This record gives sequence, C-alpha cells and structure tokens, in this order.
Amino acid sequence: MVVLYSFELYRPSSLEDALVFLEKNAPDAKPMAGGTELLVLLRDRVIKPPRYIVDLSPLRRELSYVKVNGGYVKIGALTTIWELSRSFLHSDVRYAGFVDVFKKFGTMALRFEATIGGNIMTATQYSDYATLLLVYDARVKLLSTRGSRILSLEELLVDKRVTGAKPDELLVEVLFPEPPRSASSAFVKFDRREVLIAGVVTSAAYLDLEGDVIRDVRVSFDMVREKRVPRRARVTEGFLRGKTFTDEVLFEASERVLSGEMERVTDWWTTGEYRLDMSKVALRRGLYKCYERIKGGVI
Repeated sequence: MVVLYSFELYRPSSLEDALVFLEKNAPDAKPMAGGTELLVLLRDRVIKPPRYIVDLSPLRRELSYVKVNGGYVKIGALTTIWELSRSFLHSDVRYAGFVDVFKKFGTMALRFEATIGGNIMTATQYSDYATLLLVYDARVKLLSTRGSRILSLEELLVDKRVTGAKPDELLVEVLFPEPPRSASSAFVKFDRREVLIAGVVTSAAYLDLEGDVIRDVRVSFDMVREKRVPRRARVTEGFLRGKTFTDEVLFEASERVLSGEMERVTDWWTTGEYRLDMSKVALRRGLYKCYERIKGGVI
C-alpha cells in the first residue's frame, strides 16, 4: 500500500483569496493545478511535502483561456492540454508545433487534467510545452499580493525543479508575440516507443522564411548543457539566420555548429553520444517540417 504524506488542502474562493493565502503561508504552501505531476512526486517522495496544498481548480473559469490580444497570444495558466487542442493553436499552421506536442503528450486522461502552467512549472527536461514555448520567445506573468511581474521563460526555468518564481507567486498567464504568416513551428520527440514517453531527446523549431531565406529561426532542446531544463541553442540559431534554406546549410548547422554548442549527459537511459546524434537528427527534422508547413500551408 502506498501512503501519501499528510497535508492540508486549501481551496480558494477567488484568485485574490489564493494570493493572500500564499502570502500568509509561503513557503509552506504549494499551488496545485491539475495535480498530474505534483501528486506523483509526493507519492514517490521525490519532493518534500508542504504543509498546505492550494487547489487551484476553483480558478479554472478565470485562468483557462487561449486568445490573441494586442499582438500577443495569451494562454491562461490553468488551460488544460485538451482545451489547447480545441483552440486555434491546433488549426493555424503558425502554431503547428502545438499539434506535435499534443500527439506525444501522455494519455487522453492526462490531457484532460494536466495544465499548461503545471507543465511549465514542473521545470524539468520533460516539460514538453516549455521546450516548444521557448521557440516562440514566450514569457510568463507571475502574480502575488505585491502585484504582477513578467519573466522570460528562460528566466523562469532556472534548473531542474527550480524556478524563478517566488514562493508566494502564482503563474497566471503565458504570452508570446503573434507570429507572422510566413512562420511555422515543429516539435520532435524520440523515445523507444510512441506512447507514454518521457523522451530521450526532445526538440522544437520555429522558422520564418522570406522566399527560401531564413529570416528568423529558433531552436530548443530538452537540455543543451549542464542544466536539466529546456534551453535554446542560440549559437546554432545565429549560424542559420540569414542563410538560404538548403540541405547543406542544415547539415553544417547540425554536424558542426550544434555539436560544438551542445553537451549531452550519459545516464542509465542512454549515452551522451547517442543523445547528441539524435539531437542533430531532431534539428534537421524539425526545420524540414517547419519548411514544408510554411510552403504547403498545412499542419
């Protein structure tokens, strides 16, 4: 029999109520969105149990949305993975990477409960939506009784299970600039099987073309160096930007530039050498998918 640590569950009546409770009880209170990650971590004794868990489900109506406002795509932190799939993010080619992530994300049951905010705040290399959102230059809005502040996603993801959010802050929104019509994205995930996978290597790509010239490009991986959180491969981006999209350019970017920028780790799962080789494949495959989507206009 598995026994969870004991804790008190608090269900706020409003967003303001949640923020006041966190202010009074942080760091002994931890927010819970869908609970698909947090409850497993508590069950497996991976993290120290808090005195209080703040159940955010009463705030779903307020913090669950996908919209475009003022030139920015804005996603409420409590938007579930299933709700994302019912939005324009799954029908507009500019956001095609969201469809790729959804197809690789857990089970259908998890998609109904897991939230975009929870997936990001997990802060591990397995945060697939964080990997994708990095190539959209995403930022997050954090809220507390002191007010709000905006952090880039890279600033938020400090290291494995470590974020830049303060103990009394809630992540309430993810936002990124609306991409041009000449852009698209892709997400690539490799593992030994196709379903219920953590991912030996994951990667996302964003491409903006002017004809066949790479006007803008962004690529990210589950990790690039020693920090076990998703990161951009900025040296590789700089090499690609402004060049004509050709097989030769992509091959040089993956074999010479990325391999010089990236350091992969060896663990019980596989070797660093294998991860690096598959990262090169993921880079090329993701950029080819972006190119085909832009030229074909379909996901």
